[in-house]
Amino acid sequence: MSTAPLKAVAAAMYPPLGRRSAAGALPQFGFAGPPAAEAMRAANAVTMVVVQLETAAAIAAADEILAVEGVDMALLGANDLLADIGAPGDFDDPRLMQAYARVIDACRRLGRHAGVGGLAGRPDLAARCVAMGARYVSTGTDLGFLLAAATKRAAAAHALPC
Repeated sequence: MSTAPLKAVAAAMYPPLGRRSAAGALPQFGFAGPPAAEAMRAANAVTMVVVQLETAAAIAAADEILAVEGVDMALLGANDLLADIGAPGDFDDPRLMQAYARVIDACRRLGRHAGVGGLAGRPDLAARCVAMGARYVSTGTDLGFLLAAATKRAAAAHALPC
């Protein structure tokens, strides 16, 4: 198994769960500095570790990756997975839904949450994943949201009478 999931947990969590560097006054505490042990316990309690499974190798190792203590959720990225398996943009390739089924099943068995990414343009597939047990659905990207809002504003400006 790749050590990436272990490194992800270690990088995200404070001691004793990880190796994240001790911070000063965190925004979670109103920028006040509680005792370090208290701050680290509190920050660890609200930190979510999400691993992205975006290759055929990662899907094959889903059980092993999701068994890593501290991993909370697996997010399967459709676009990167499709590119990795040689079917870029082919959301109807049956291997995509097979991969989602495998990851969702692994999450269910191991007590993790399953996430769906890359299906904003295919709400039918996202709905299938939710029906299978996915509990997080990415509905787009920050850039996509900004572009949509900017395009709408630009259209409104262009429609103004001159």
